[in-house]
Amino acid sequence: MKAAKRKQKSSYVVVRENGVFVARCSDLGLACPGATEQEAIASLEEALAFYFEDLPGPADG
Repeated sequence: MKAAKRKQKSSYVVVRENGVFVARCSDLGLACPGATEQEAIASLEEALAFYFEDLPGPADG
């Protein structure tokens, strides 16, 4: 049986600090830098995917 993946949504903000863009998800305490706003967001999306991947699903209890 194949496990269903849960899709989670989180809000984030992107700020520029010291010439670097930083995407922050305050709810989860995650922050990812990037040379551009898009790079910072992409890095944060990847970090969020790893974060939610490790959470138990509804069938896991």
